[in-house]
Amino acid sequence: MLSIGILLALAALFAVGIPIARYLVDAKGLRKYPSAGISAFTSLWSMWHNRRMKRFMAIHKAHERLGPIVRVEPNHLSFNTPEAFYDIYSHAATNILKDVYYDAIAGPFRSSGNTRSREEHTRKRRTIANSFSPKGVAEYEASVTKTVHILLDRFDELHAQHGESGFNATPWIHMFTWDAIGDVVFGESFNFLENGNDTCVAETPEGQQHEVQAIASFLGGVQYANNIGYLGTDLAKWLKKNVLYCSYGAKMGANFSNISIHKIRRRQEIPEEAAPQDVWSRMIAANKKPGAHVMPFGELVAESNSLLNAGNDTIGSSLTSLLYHLARNQEAQKKLQSEVDPVFLPGVRVCPYNDVKDIQYLRNCIDESLRERPPVGIGLPRITPPEGSVIAGQRIPGNTSVSVPTWSIHHNPALFPDPYAFKPERWTDEKQIPALRKFCLPFSTGGRACVGRNLAYLELEVAVASIFHRFHVELVYPDDELDTLEWFNSSPGDLFVKITPRVTA
Repeated sequence: MLSIGILLALAALFAVGIPIARYLVDAKGLRKYPSAGISAFTSLWSMWHNRRMKRFMAIHKAHERLGPIVRVEPNHLSFNTPEAFYDIYSHAATNILKDVYYDAIAGPFRSSGNTRSREEHTRKRRTIANSFSPKGVAEYEASVTKTVHILLDRFDELHAQHGESGFNATPWIHMFTWDAIGDVVFGESFNFLENGNDTCVAETPEGQQHEVQAIASFLGGVQYANNIGYLGTDLAKWLKKNVLYCSYGAKMGANFSNISIHKIRRRQEIPEEAAPQDVWSRMIAANKKPGAHVMPFGELVAESNSLLNAGNDTIGSSLTSLLYHLARNQEAQKKLQSEVDPVFLPGVRVCPYNDVKDIQYLRNCIDESLRERPPVGIGLPRITPPEGSVIAGQRIPGNTSVSVPTWSIHHNPALFPDPYAFKPERWTDEKQIPALRKFCLPFSTGGRACVGRNLAYLELEVAVASIFHRFHVELVYPDDELDTLEWFNSSPGDLFVKITPRVTA
């Protein structure tokens, strides 16, 4: 009978030996590409940097050190080349699908954001795309306007409480975006801004209600799913079912889904004739069309999770980053204020979208912030078809994971001179505009591009114009860089600001 020591030694040999053997055999010919540390042998390199919430930066530095193509996992190549973005993500890349990573992070039901099936994605996107068309988004403006009013009230109160000492704006901005997306999707705000915290009701599938902290639930669940995704589909599913089901990350992920369940059930109680013009109404209408696929409850929860995810985190991260850039660049802030002030009539605190959407410098500031601090910094993983693909001039074998890190493309000095500087003026520089239009892609590109782009711009333009018309914003610590933390999206860290009212409320 084998001793425990021998068994442990065999297990260690198995764990170490197989990756080394695979590396030496090199069945796909990937060994010719430089690797970041031990990334050619194991996904532990990605998991380690993801756990530190800096994987996007580790990959960026690896590209700076090793060149345009880096092996960041045993079966994953990262491309820091502009042409690769279109080879992998564009409408023309019809045979390159979402990576098996999404199988590892997904639950029993898929959303339009994590399904790998092109057919299923087309069906789901058709159901929700009308909700985020320009016409559909226009119907949500009242929800956004109402929430911006409450944010301005809260900022007035925070100024009165803290004065010159300032306050941390990050949690308040995320409470704002949670409130707005709750109203847009379900016709009901979370009321976090009014309550002064992010406590809300969640509900289990069995109907048991409990209170949770929404932001911690979301971020904890996303980080857990993101980290486990690097383990591979079969191992990830086994661990989730048998080992990690009681972990902090699993509990936070369940809490986040339970928030959606509670909102859905409350929304279902509203009679159709009394229903608000929200995303939910449009989804139900699409489900009722002749021949339409009727989403089961689990699919509705998955889709709601996806909408809450993008609607709170992407917009919240973008607004926080923009607040930071304009507080740090006082000349840009003054120029923006000189552009937005004339469109505000006396007594108007929140300007209609139609009055601000054509202010070029406002849009320049938003676009430049999205370039310099993209809400998704990682390379979204895709997989080549069995026959392989040509990417950036390289013949890549079939069933190989590939990606282009958005952060690295957005900070490529060959595309964007002085890439780490916040320069709204670059968006009117005729020499830079072609690269900006083609390679500044914060919402990705192709068939998998973010469906909520129109809502994001409406919310950002209305909120930014109103905030900077009402307040002068400064950094409490002018020399500090705003930290960037990678959960899945790249979320800003704490942002301490002091605000001074410019106009009477």
